[in-house]
Amino acid sequence: MSTQPDQTTYEQRARVGRLITRGQSELVQALDKALESFGVTAAQYVILSTLRTGRGDTAAQICKEISYTPGAMTRMLDRLEQKQLIRRLPYADNRRSVKLELTGEGREKFPELLAAATTVIDSFFGDLGADELRQFETLLEKMLRRA
Repeated sequence: MSTQPDQTTYEQRARVGRLITRGQSELVQALDKALESFGVTAAQYVILSTLRTGRGDTAAQICKEISYTPGAMTRMLDRLEQKQLIRRLPYADNRRSVKLELTGEGREKFPELLAAATTVIDSFFGDLGADELRQFETLLEKMLRRA
């Protein structure tokens, strides 16, 4: 039995990996461009969206949700706080943890950010039907479970 990888399989996997990287890069660039007039980057939007949808309310939860390092997250949160879009609040029962939430201005601005992001995402995935998107999502989740 050979321990050499099947070259066709390797090449296919490598090509898919490059396409995923390219797709993510192009999506982020398009989001950055669409959100530029709001003074928000794609990365900052993802944090705001995570807070808005309740998928996380601490830096650690958001880091896990979007695969950021703690240092990068701290810098991102500092920028969003300077823009008065989020605030940090101490948890009453855990002084080591800080709760994050959108400010009034962040909640007001979010629908416009969401509309701009939706336009980009709809354009980006527009040729894929609901079944194809579901299949694509399933395949990506399967791949990520192995990582």
